[in-house]
Order: sequence, then C-alpha cells, then structure tokens
Amino acid sequence: MSSSHLRFVFVAVFAVPGLALVGCGNYSNEDLLFMSAVPSSQQLAVALPASTNANQAELAQDTHNGINTVNTLLDDVLGLVDAVRSYEPTTRTSDSRTWGPFADTNHAGWQWRLVVTLESDGTTFDYHLDTENTTAASPAWISFFIGTFDAAGGIRQGNGSVTVDFAALKSAGFPLDYKPAALDTLSIDYQKYDTPGSPVSVTFMITQPADANGVTSVTFTYLILTDGSGEMAFTLVGNVIPGPALDTVTINAQWLPAGEGKATEAIVSGDGAGLTRVQCWDASFNATYNDEPWMTSSNLGDPSQCPTLPAF
Repeated sequence: MSSSHLRFVFVAVFAVPGLALVGCGNYSNEDLLFMSAVPSSQQLAVALPASTNANQAELAQDTHNGINTVNTLLDDVLGLVDAVRSYEPTTRTSDSRTWGPFADTNHAGWQWRLVVTLESDGTTFDYHLDTENTTAASPAWISFFIGTFDAAGGIRQGNGSVTVDFAALKSAGFPLDYKPAALDTLSIDYQKYDTPGSPVSVTFMITQPADANGVTSVTFTYLILTDGSGEMAFTLVGNVIPGPALDTVTINAQWLPAGEGKATEAIVSGDGAGLTRVQCWDASFNATYNDEPWMTSSNLGDPSQCPTLPAF
C-alpha cells in the first residue's frame, strides 16, 4: 500500500462569496475587543516551509497537501469575515457590534452581516455571519458561520469554536462554487495561548457527501509553536483501501522550523487494519528513513537519520 491513496482527500477547494470592501473608519478599544473575538485566518494557519522538490517524501507530500487544504479553507471562510469587519461597525450597543448588511459583489441580490455579542458573564463572545437573498419572496437571514470565544484569560488567549454550514447555503440556493466536491460542514475548535512557545492548537473537521472514494469526513488536529515547529494529525474515514470495509486512516506528522520532519501513517480500522508506516525527511523534504513493512523493497535508512523533535 502506498500513501498516494490519500492524495485525493486534499483537493476539496471551494469558492465562497467575494466582498469588495476596503478597511476604513475609526475603531474604539471596545470595537477592537469585539473584532478580536472572531479569529483571523492568520491566527489559525498552519506553517510548514513549502517544497519545490518533485520527489519529496510521500508522507511529507501528504502533510503539505493537508496543510494546504486547511489554510485554503481558513483563507476562504475567515477571509470573508475579515472582509466584512474591515469596515467599522454599523451598529453599536453596550454588548454587541454589527457589521452590515453589505451587498455581495459577486452574487447579485445577496447580502451579508456579522453580529458579535458579549454575553452577561462578561467574557464569552458569540458571533454569527449571515446571508440573505433580498430578491426572495420572503427574505430571511441564514446563518452561515456561527462561533463562540471564551476570553476569560484575556482576548489573546482562550477557547473558541466555529461551525460553517455549507449545507444551509446550498438549501437556500446560494450559488456556491465547489471544486470538486460539495462540502456539508466545517467545524473548528481552537485554543489561543498567551505564553511563549504555544500560540495555537486547533481541531478542524470537514464533512461532505461521500466522494468517489467513499470519503465522508476528514479531521485535522494541529499545534503550531512560535518557533515555526509544529505537529499535525489527520484522520479520514471512507473506502480508502481496496475492499468492502469502511476504513479509518491516520497520519501524524511533526516538523522543525526548517522543514525536516517525521510522519507515521496507520490504518486504524477496515481493510488493512494494523498496518503502520514511518517516514522521515530532511529540510529539502528528501526521504531519509522509510519503514514500510508491507513493501520492504522501499525501506530506507535507519531511525537515527530522523530529526530530533520537540515534545508537543
């Protein structure tokens, strides 16, 4: 078995609405507090040096593909939120801020708004990004992006969660452009740290109708340190391995700031359950060690050639 069977998972890219907004206006400290309750794509992005190596290690390639999927989805979804809040709030109350409605410049008749509310406990923020078809017979706001953030430790740290509901937009007739598959939901749970060395940890889950390979969900969990080292584990469920069973496949990858790293691929359940592969690579993403029990002819090097990784 080769890890190339995982490649198809990491190409589910979609197009979300475009808003031609340019940041302007004056923000109070209170405005900035409400704005900071909603994460930006930069805060949650995964960092691993890019590779131009056409022959990079397979598990390094899978790690790059997983990272590209996460960062693309973050840019598309949270980039939309950033576009909305690039304007100063249109409505302010003692416990809320509202941005919009703003017209969607790419889809005539649709408009968007962002509402952030501070709950009575004084530390929990709830927010939702909504869209509305103003040309419908009975226009109604549809929540696309719903989240919460607990800022008990300060706005620079705390726990948050986000749910992005593509299925709701599809049901409402919003013209989402999917390439190549129609996602159903995207869920993000994250923690920001205000301590050196551990700025963010994230769990990121995609659900979708079964694709040609039977994959219905992919989950990414990652921790990024301030020095650029990181760890990502991703799990997919589907008919990945030839055979009748539904398979669960995991890859756990770790890397240093320059890019050298190590990954373990495991078939947790289904056809091929129990198979495990370990691979290491250098800063050029060339394989330095490969242990593939089911294909010993591809084995390479020894564990001493793997990088020394921090404890995550």
